[in-house]
Amino acid sequence: MTAMHWLWLGAIALMLLSLAVLLPPLLAEVPLPASDPDEALRRLYQAQLAELKLERSGGRLSETDHAQAVEELQRRLLNELDRPRASVAWRQSPWLRRGSALLLAVLLPVAAFALYLQVGDPKAAAQLAQEQPDAHGDGAGDTQVQAMVDGLARRLEEQPQNLPGWVMLARSYETLERFDAAAQAYRRALQEARRSAMDEEVQARLWADLADALASAQGGSLDGEAGEAIKQALMLQPDQPKALALAGSAAARHGKLDEAQKNWQALLRQLEPGSDMALRVQDDLLKLEALASEDSSTSTARTAAASKSRLSGELRWAASKANPSEPARLAKAQVFVVARADGHPRPVAVLRLPATSLPAHFTLGPENLLDPAVSLSSFPELRLQARLSLDGQAMPQAGDIYSQSFSVPPGSSNLLLELNPAF
Repeated sequence: MTAMHWLWLGAIALMLLSLAVLLPPLLAEVPLPASDPDEALRRLYQAQLAELKLERSGGRLSETDHAQAVEELQRRLLNELDRPRASVAWRQSPWLRRGSALLLAVLLPVAAFALYLQVGDPKAAAQLAQEQPDAHGDGAGDTQVQAMVDGLARRLEEQPQNLPGWVMLARSYETLERFDAAAQAYRRALQEARRSAMDEEVQARLWADLADALASAQGGSLDGEAGEAIKQALMLQPDQPKALALAGSAAARHGKLDEAQKNWQALLRQLEPGSDMALRVQDDLLKLEALASEDSSTSTARTAAASKSRLSGELRWAASKANPSEPARLAKAQVFVVARADGHPRPVAVLRLPATSLPAHFTLGPENLLDPAVSLSSFPELRLQARLSLDGQAMPQAGDIYSQSFSVPPGSSNLLLELNPAF
């Protein structure tokens, strides 16, 4: 259908609607009043008199006020009763009413059409359809909204103390997804709220709104100024709902699950049970619990894996071979604690210690691996032995002193290695 078709259909519909409103009263039979007007005045007087009596019995009117009110009511009643009234109501003839209705039904459409031809432009709709055949008004609507928002911004620059105006402007910018402009409007609103000493609840809400706008402008990030705005909101009002929601989100993104849970639980206590918002917060809390459980399991697994990638114990001289009387002989001596694996051509891990540090505690871990790609936990058993080189050479040679050699599983601790020339 063309624009002209829609125009005429709309005009006909409006015409029929107008006639539907105007004709029924003309065609309907109008009953005469069934009671005397004086009787109606008396009933009204009695009702008002009863109301005054209730006011008096309830203590809301003193005795003097009650008497004056009754006297005034009686005076008004007498004045009304003294006024002359028509004794007979006039009734229109049925034929007169029907003729009026018929005349209106004919003349109204004719007069409207004649007026349109006189002041309207029948070609305008067709011309508009040719110029904008596919337009649905969305662009024009957006332009009008934008113009209204810009006009509000100009008025606020002239009236900067209009706090509600700044808030309205900020939320209008959010609707238009102009979040940077919305944040700036919230800053102006906060400035005015502080200047006019608004209560802390209002200021806290504005800080939370500012944080939300900044987060939207930053792609959801709650760091920087957004994070500071959240802190300010909670400082003014610790139970501010939006600030608690944002604070929980910020904490969750930084892995602070306990803090996020604390904030969202405080928010949930303020929400109506079963509401959409409450259900969403409960869902987020369940996700937090699952994430915390997963992290705990991962941490436990990592701790177990780390313990299996180490060997630790005590390194000392055999009791019968301790020789503190020859410190000069050990000045250059080095002790090498070596872990080997069957089928592996080279040592898996080596720890080097000065001989003068004995007795000493030792730990073989990832930092002592010769090949970082192969850990101690890669093997079911490791053969452990210590070797003392008097001249500090890493290659074994004659004259080196050894400890006993034994096999242990990865992760073993409290091991004892004793250097003894007999080995």
